[in-house]
Amino acid sequence: MVVAVTGTLLVLHEDASVHADILIDRPPANVWKVVSTSAAYPDWNPFITRVDGDFRTGETIRIVLGVGPDSMVFKPTVLVVHPDHDLCWRGSVWIRGIFDGTHCIHLTAVTGGTRLEQTESFSGLLVGRLTKDVVEETERNFEAMDTALKQRVEKNSP
Repeated sequence: MVVAVTGTLLVLHEDASVHADILIDRPPANVWKVVSTSAAYPDWNPFITRVDGDFRTGETIRIVLGVGPDSMVFKPTVLVVHPDHDLCWRGSVWIRGIFDGTHCIHLTAVTGGTRLEQTESFSGLLVGRLTKDVVEETERNFEAMDTALKQRVEKNSP
């Protein structure tokens, strides 16, 4: 039985990724100020509704996605903090290697503002054709987060 389940997981396994981007009419430093202030996420973010801890390389933070009984809690490790440019963390569902996600926010200075690119790379035994709904929902949530971030930055900075 274990061999059959493992074989099925390996056959269905296929890493997945999500990508969303948006142009924000402010410089990267203004966008970074909002993105890197973990305590303020509940004030503006409809997707990542709470972050406990600071964005420091090597730190384990606590992230809450959503609200109410359907919310999910992750405890990822911060991988990259490059002010005004990059913020990345990696977390797992259950144990590492089963269902992992690496989330990155990348800021690029462009004429008239900042291009924000948000990505999530999923890997692990449970990632594959069975996770299509998760990928699609994550993409919708990224778009909502990007829009809310754009509104927050453009409203609160000159």
